[in-house]
Amino acid sequence: MMMKTETKILNQENNELDKRLTKENNVVMTDMVCYLRLANISEHDQEVVRQDLLQMVLSAQERGEDINTLIGEDYKYFCDEVIAALPQKNQKERVLDLIDTLLLSTFILGVIHIVISKETMKLIYNAVTGQQLNFQISISGGDLLSYVIIIATVFLIVHVIGKNLLKPEKKHNQSKIKKFIIGGAIGGG
Repeated sequence: MMMKTETKILNQENNELDKRLTKENNVVMTDMVCYLRLANISEHDQEVVRQDLLQMVLSAQERGEDINTLIGEDYKYFCDEVIAALPQKNQKERVLDLIDTLLLSTFILGVIHIVISKETMKLIYNAVTGQQLNFQISISGGDLLSYVIIIATVFLIVHVIGKNLLKPEKKHNQSKIKKFIIGGAIGGG
């Protein structure tokens, strides 16, 4: 529990440091942090690395140096070297992370299903008109199948995007819409 609190504090500090980055450095740091988020390292280690990177980039930025001077042109190689130096999650941690993600995804899809279901609309109508309220909401086999397909698709998209996120030939060709989709998919995943 102590580690989660420390990680949350680090995350908040890093979010404040992010605000000091130039637009160009922010783009590179966002890509690198997204890549780190998909690595097989703990959230705490991700935030520690993020803080170290932010401090390095902000120092270089204050000296007027380009981020490429600091970490080189190949951001993926740089991140892979950093990740390789950190302890990897063990099997238990990976399984717990997967279960956590699946439960959160299922909860989110369940809430969306409840909000847009016919039964909810009828419940609201009945509540407004003073009729008898029925709090039952049905979930069909098709609903469950669509949940599985949605979750599997999101995992696949996040995996594919994560593997291609820092490829050198891609870094200058990404439009704002594509970056928004990438960020949304990673956040949703």
